Amino acid sequence: MDEPRTPRRLLRRLPFGLLLLIMVFALGMGAGATLNTLLQPQSRSQAAPAATTPVQVFDEAWDLVHSHYVDPSAINDQKMLAAAINGMLDTLGDTGHTRYLTPDEVTTHSQELSGQYVGVGIQVEQRDGQVVVVAPLDGSPAQRAGIRAGDILLEVDGQSVQGLSLDDVVQRVRGPAGSTVTLVFRRPGQTDLVRVTLTRAQIKVSSVSWAMLPQSTIALVRISQFSDGTAADLRRAVQDAQRAGATSFILDLRNNPGGLVNEAIGTASVFLPPQTPVFIAKTRDGNQTIYRTEASEVRVDQPLVVLVNKGTASAAEIVAGALQDNQRAKIIGERTFGTGTVLTEYRLKDGSALLLGTELWLTPNGRQIWKNGISPDIAVSLPDQAQPFTLVAGASLDSQALSQDNQLQTAIAVLTGAPLPADAPRGPGCTACR
Repeated sequence: MDEPRTPRRLLRRLPFGLLLLIMVFALGMGAGATLNTLLQPQSRSQAAPAATTPVQVFDEAWDLVHSHYVDPSAINDQKMLAAAINGMLDTLGDTGHTRYLTPDEVTTHSQELSGQYVGVGIQVEQRDGQVVVVAPLDGSPAQRAGIRAGDILLEVDGQSVQGLSLDDVVQRVRGPAGSTVTLVFRRPGQTDLVRVTLTRAQIKVSSVSWAMLPQSTIALVRISQFSDGTAADLRRAVQDAQRAGATSFILDLRNNPGGLVNEAIGTASVFLPPQTPVFIAKTRDGNQTIYRTEASEVRVDQPLVVLVNKGTASAAEIVAGALQDNQRAKIIGERTFGTGTVLTEYRLKDGSALLLGTELWLTPNGRQIWKNGISPDIAVSLPDQAQPFTLVAGASLDSQALSQDNQLQTAIAVLTGAPLPADAPRGPGCTACR
């Protein structure tokens, strides 16, 4: 890298005669005047710099911008601060997960984890320089418009998102309830772009829903995300299902973007005995801590399968990995998203915050989730244009939609002992395949 140099104005090469005239004029100004003095702004001493810290260099650059930038009206301290911190965090390689939140974004983030917020209902991550939909939230404007996990966001209200930080993109998508936003997506495997205009709304996320599948004793339980109260809602749901005659369960974690780790532990505690390993947290110094299930007043011992797809992320991957490694359930579907760092929130003095990846999540058997995801025991992909059946609380079951969901039909076959659907590819480690 080049050494820092004093800034210069650009100069064209001067004709020799003019250059000579300037030199003569310079000599006439006295011994203290030089050509260098005439052609560039006065600079600091060129002596070897004293030892400095990166923070001191940043402060120096900050002060120079405020003192000398040609357009003072363009200087926005909050934007500069956010850009500087996000740029720093991007070098860590945990792009889209470790991130900086402005004070407004801190409020929004807290609302999401509480289970309600104003928006269009999509969870996004930044991956390979692109803004990718992890999952649309159940019952949200985005889900009703057909937005899918894996869709790549290109534009917000006619403006490209290329080069924007994830937080900048989120802020452009968000807005007051009742206002509209137009989004353009590229959908893998599809030539035409997807353009939708959504009305922002107060989204109250119902994290757990359940229903008995038609003509069966199988209860389908869906967890849409892990927000405050998810584990308690799950306990109530499975009790209701057991009273309704459920003898086996399908846990649907597809398009679940994750959430609170303690709720994931509480969820695993419903399906596993107390003190069973759920995940291993590995710190920067190599130390490992095993997190285990807690005693739960509600336990499900009946047969269980779990549905996952590429929209299954974060805390949802913890639950899937725990159930798989403890041989409690077969995992059916697609490889999950691969978000596996523990985020710790550090509040800063101005009300903003750093969400910093401070630990790696490993499954009970020591598999790293980050960038790898959870591989299913039985790999089943839906057709390109097909959507997984989404169970919405209070809605009646759509028999046609159920029958078109190959992943769900495979789960039913595993639980009932029926032959697997002919178009269900078998995963490399599948022990339940027939």
